[in-house]
Amino acid sequence: MQTPEEYEVTLRIRELLKELKKRRGYTKKTISQKLGIGLTTLDDYLNGTSSFRLGTLIKLSEICRIQLSDILEGAGHIAKTYQSEVRSTEQKEEEEQAKKDS
Repeated sequence: MQTPEEYEVTLRIRELLKELKKRRGYTKKTISQKLGIGLTTLDDYLNGTSSFRLGTLIKLSEICRIQLSDILEGAGHIAKTYQSEVRSTEQKEEEEQAKKDS
């Protein structure tokens, strides 16, 4: 069972995963593969049965392109940082595609 602090982190991570699914089209299976964990383990983390391991949190921060401290400290900041990063990445991809098309 998670402590209240761990549960708060879990809530933040749920929001991050929703954004990954929405913005990048990831599935839970894709996310679990990128994190190097099984789908059951991811479910255990998200439903509070288990607590996230540090290595998993580090990988998640890399996938989302945010600081680990952002995951651990503030949900509002995470959303702003993540959305900004996604927009920046999408713009770069569009520019690269435009170059290829011309």
